[in-house]
Amino acid sequence: MIAGSGAGVSARIKISKSTYYTVFVSLLLLSFLLIGLFMNTTGISMVYYPDFPSETQLLLRRIKGHRTTQRLSNPCPDASNTTRCKPNGNVIFIKTYKTGSTTLRNILNRYGLANNLSFILNRAQPVGHVFKSLKSFPISELLPPIGVRDGDYRHYKYNMSNVHMRPSLEDLHNLTNPNSVYITILRHPVDQWLSYFQYFHKDDAMRNLLGGNDTNLDPVRTFLNLPAKFMKFKSNARNYQFRDLLEVDTQREDVDYVREKIDKFAELFDLVLLTEYFDESLVLLKRLLGWSFDDVLYLKMREQPQRLRADDEARKQLLEHNRADNMLYSYFYEVLQANIAAYGPSFHDDLNYFRNHLNRTLSECVGASKVVDVAGNHQNIRYDIRQQSSPFCKTFVSYGSSGAVFRRQSNQSGNTGR
Repeated sequence: MIAGSGAGVSARIKISKSTYYTVFVSLLLLSFLLIGLFMNTTGISMVYYPDFPSETQLLLRRIKGHRTTQRLSNPCPDASNTTRCKPNGNVIFIKTYKTGSTTLRNILNRYGLANNLSFILNRAQPVGHVFKSLKSFPISELLPPIGVRDGDYRHYKYNMSNVHMRPSLEDLHNLTNPNSVYITILRHPVDQWLSYFQYFHKDDAMRNLLGGNDTNLDPVRTFLNLPAKFMKFKSNARNYQFRDLLEVDTQREDVDYVREKIDKFAELFDLVLLTEYFDESLVLLKRLLGWSFDDVLYLKMREQPQRLRADDEARKQLLEHNRADNMLYSYFYEVLQANIAAYGPSFHDDLNYFRNHLNRTLSECVGASKVVDVAGNHQNIRYDIRQQSSPFCKTFVSYGSSGAVFRRQSNQSGNTGR
């Protein structure tokens, strides 16, 4: 009788554990659903889980330091208390194309303007882009830092760099401060390729190659099916992000070389942001630099109203075509996840606070918006400032921050008026 009672109790316990497990799983799934419903919809950040080929994952595992966190041991261990932090305004941003980098540049411009910082700027270009290799770029063509006389090259030390260039590490080190933080931003290789291909009118170039004016052709499918005689054009149109980063041999994109370069990038960059995790990346950047949440607020600066699309099969082919970019993005996707884990349990609280603060700021500061054509090959978003907005709103919504940085530095440097 006693033995039988024990068996009954045991059975009831097993049923109870099973029930608890079912309830737990249901609550977990419900929590993920709620998180998705409350995700920020500012236009840049979105949850994205790349499905990379297993072969790519195996290649990445052979890269030294894979899945290790980047340098987040900054002077601000308590992200909720920025008064204890010593902000760092020395930031070297290696700007990549079609990754949200203009939006990130605007954040850095706003901080630099507020704190009277000096930027590496090409004096002959309206918003300062160097474009060519910094190694071959004459230092005399750089705008002097604030307070430095034109031509006093040994005092050419800059706080920030956020322009397009072909960077040279040696020259960057010589032109910037020793405690400079190095950052860049990457985007999923297929989406970045599509945006780049459209932005620079590669589809028109391809039509010219083919000798036709068919405006109805599918540019992506046509590109992937280009005959062998156009292989040079096809070979050059790939791995744009890998080629944007530092001194890379564009003729070498074999696996061993790419792994070697990714290893060096991992050592160089203090933080690599990802477009698909823009908000998350900014929370990490805020902590790294010891900045405030106000400092990393943003407006999306670029738009392509009719985006170039690719079907699933084409996306697979483009992923293989951009193999170096795929390895690069895959690696730093893993690093970003490790950085979030290393941040600690307060990360999601800080992320939620930032998103709520961003939405409040957008509601208070931003009125109507419109997309305008710029330079014939891309579109910018222009925002109206709400009436009776605060001085902060006027600064936050201003689009012309790059021009403002250029004019301010031109006026405040010790120019001799060459």
